[in-house]
Amino acid sequence: MISNRLHRIVSTAGIWFLTVFLLACGPEREVPDSQVIAEVGSHRLTIDEAMDRIPAYAAAEDSAASVDRYRTQWVREQLLADEAIRLGINQTEAFSAAMASFERQLLIQLLMDHVMNQTEEVEVTREQAMRYYEQHRDQLVLSERHVRFHHMIAATMDEATQARTDLLRGVDWTEIVENYADDPSYSLRTSTVFHPLSGALPDKPAMAQFLGVIGVSEVSPIRNINGRYHFVQLLENEDQGTVPELDWALEQIEHWISVEQKRTRLNAFQQNLIRQAEANRSIRLHD
Repeated sequence: MISNRLHRIVSTAGIWFLTVFLLACGPEREVPDSQVIAEVGSHRLTIDEAMDRIPAYAAAEDSAASVDRYRTQWVREQLLADEAIRLGINQTEAFSAAMASFERQLLIQLLMDHVMNQTEEVEVTREQAMRYYEQHRDQLVLSERHVRFHHMIAATMDEATQARTDLLRGVDWTEIVENYADDPSYSLRTSTVFHPLSGALPDKPAMAQFLGVIGVSEVSPIRNINGRYHFVQLLENEDQGTVPELDWALEQIEHWISVEQKRTRLNAFQQNLIRQAEANRSIRLHD
């Protein structure tokens, strides 16, 4: 019974389940010099460990609430892992098989990452990107509407209001960001590229909805989201079915070419391993 249930659990949530077990089954680590915020049996969670595991954007919006949510999740998962160990699930054949599969996949992924990291950074020239653009122009038709926009995140309503007022008065965006943005580098970076509308601000749907209805140069109302104050301004719009302009397509094309060249080198590495194994007669296929 336990074996069958474990098989279903691993099939649907294998990585989560095995990761929790790795934490629970491993030797107890020394607690670093950091405030302990939760304990379950002999296991401890520190504030530094929690912050390391919380996504940066979530911590930036409301670090206290993010830590509280992660702590609740950690306690629940640790209790589940401890109970599974008490029931002897980690001694079953199904668990051993799942661990072996997990270890194999992890080794493969880490090897691939190692090879990619050892590969010299691929440089794509503007001329290469322009040739790609001309050769694949018909294939670059946008499958959905793309937008470029300003996104302000301010710590207070007063700062957001003043930033919006300055924007409407024609003050340069860089100056506004430096004066009022909670994360200046983000607000500057995000306004330089086009985003597919469906992927624009996925973690802030209220602001994404504004981008779908406001016109070019219009500024949205200010909204309070998790204690931060947001507004957006639509800068440019490219409709579905159009071919993107060369200037804003080049950056994406350069990325595509770079990724493709790295994949080619990774495939060459894999083929070389196969040839070496065949030469060493370490591969044996049986009917």
